[in-house]
Amino acid sequence: MRRLAFLPILFLALALAACGLGRSEFEDDPAYKAGHSDGCWSATSEVPGDPSTITRDDEAWKESEAYRAGWKAGYSACTIRGRSGSMGMPDLPERGAGVH
Repeated sequence: MRRLAFLPILFLALALAACGLGRSEFEDDPAYKAGHSDGCWSATSEVPGDPSTITRDDEAWKESEAYRAGWKAGYSACTIRGRSGSMGMPDLPERGAGVH
């Protein structure tokens, strides 16, 4: 019976610990937010094999760790996963696979 008393405490501790997971140290940085927006836009508008459809500020990419972290997080968050490629289109060898 005493073991069962620890279950709610354990559950609460795990839930509170999980709150900090997945957060970036840069989340409040404007460069992170801009990168996240560009990465998400790239993931949802990408045409595989056409690099011109990738939205990225090359200067910010080179200079800002926050922008890079935001871009990667945005791209990952907005990429449609599954058996098909970006935006539900299959990744065919003749079209290329795009940026992954």
